[in-house]
Amino acid sequence: MKHKLRLSLGGMLIGSSVISPAAVSDWQTAAASQPNLMHHYTFDGSTDQERMNDKKGVAHLAPRLFGSGTIDQLELGVPGFDESSASARTHRGPGSDNTEGAYLHTPSVTLGRTVSYEVLFSPVDSEISGGSWNLGYILSTRVGNERGYFLTQGGPLPSSGLRIASTIGNSHSDPNTNTVLESFTVGNWYYVAGSYTVGAGNVTWTNYVADLTAGETTLTAIGPFTNVGGTYPLVSSELGVGGRWDRQEAFSGFIDEVMFYDEALPQSVFQKHLGLLTDARIDFAVEADGEDLVLTWGSTAGKRYNVRSSTDLSGAPTTWPVYGGLENLEATPDLNILSLTRPVDPERYFVVEEFQPPPVVLYFTDFEGGAVGWTTLVNDENANTAWELGSPAGTTGPLAGAAESVNAWSTNLGDYGPDSDISLRSPAIDLSGIAEAELSFEAFRDADGFGDIAVVRFLRASDLSQLGEEAPIDMEVFDNDWTTIRFPVAPEAIGETVLIEWNFISDDTPDSFSGLSIDDVRVSD
Repeated sequence: MKHKLRLSLGGMLIGSSVISPAAVSDWQTAAASQPNLMHHYTFDGSTDQERMNDKKGVAHLAPRLFGSGTIDQLELGVPGFDESSASARTHRGPGSDNTEGAYLHTPSVTLGRTVSYEVLFSPVDSEISGGSWNLGYILSTRVGNERGYFLTQGGPLPSSGLRIASTIGNSHSDPNTNTVLESFTVGNWYYVAGSYTVGAGNVTWTNYVADLTAGETTLTAIGPFTNVGGTYPLVSSELGVGGRWDRQEAFSGFIDEVMFYDEALPQSVFQKHLGLLTDARIDFAVEADGEDLVLTWGSTAGKRYNVRSSTDLSGAPTTWPVYGGLENLEATPDLNILSLTRPVDPERYFVVEEFQPPPVVLYFTDFEGGAVGWTTLVNDENANTAWELGSPAGTTGPLAGAAESVNAWSTNLGDYGPDSDISLRSPAIDLSGIAEAELSFEAFRDADGFGDIAVVRFLRASDLSQLGEEAPIDMEVFDNDWTTIRFPVAPEAIGETVLIEWNFISDDTPDSFSGLSIDDVRVSD
């Protein structure tokens, strides 16, 4: 989409436009760059099989029919939210829950103790009625009583089929249901996401939603919500897209994208993805100044810009050539002002293109080449535990580093001891010249679940003074695989040269657990 102005200057027609790169395809690219993306269904492709394929994993979809449902009621390759992508149209007929339906299904996905999803969908029925349950399953898994109803139209039971909800746990009831939308508009496109973390017999999660058709550009967060009991399946489960994991209770609507991540993603990631779907317009002006042209546009910190130009309006503006090497320009908020020699062409059009540059990695190590510059400290008198580098080998927990690598830092390369207080510190990392940064690392938490704590701190390298608040690592979580943890770098640390410190403290009980393991540390802007 673009916003175009035109002005005539001394016989030269200058067209000034703005390219808004907001598109499903940009969101697809951003999602594909997330390291913990597990499954990605775009419904794009030249054949039906391509449209049903998992673009990230191998959990490919296939049609699923029930009742009097027919294959032609499942439509693939139909228009999606915008022209950059296609969608799947799933179907639920009138009558009881299992009278008629056509949707998509895969026989096996395995989700970890943290998981996130994103979906883009448009409902075509304002309510569901005539059945016992009146539910339409948009994303669903289940094994036994462990319900993974990540997104449904209707619910909890008894359902009127009038709202959008997420139900996780051992019963389909209010105490296990987070209501995402109390009501919705038929035909509107909605972006919905959710982040889920399994606790001690329950799940805590937050859902996020935006009505794209209504022009919402900021997510509404619903939660955090903790259910009263049970989890989603933590073993291999069927996955229904547009219907139940088994054959009934389909959803009538269009589904443009589905992503599952092996991580509880923060709201900031979802908000960035939403920004790639919304039409964020930029004020852009082209004015004559003697023999020069002055280009002025509103700019945003962290964004980059290309100036493209053409002597006619043929072709998409995104394909116009970059003008005079004016590409990858840094933002100078709130305005970018650029002067250039007035071109000799009798007619020329300009557009400015805004994009998010790839993150700049300020520091990364996977420890496979050792841990140069890393230091460890034992802060207690007992010395029962120390940070050790190598292959973890506790009674429980990991037996290798992340992605089956050889090296990781662990609280002992075995079980940790009682009454321990130990620190692990990174080398000095220069955070000058950036506006903000994020710390991410792979973690495996395997402690007693109630008496042990861990935090991350940012220390000034020159005097080891703490910068900002420490960030707690939730040690009540029991990981069954390596999990990515992300923290924003404390604002007080920006512009400084810092050490990052992981501190682990155990209580006085001897436990047969591996404790905390750390791998793949990354700091990026």
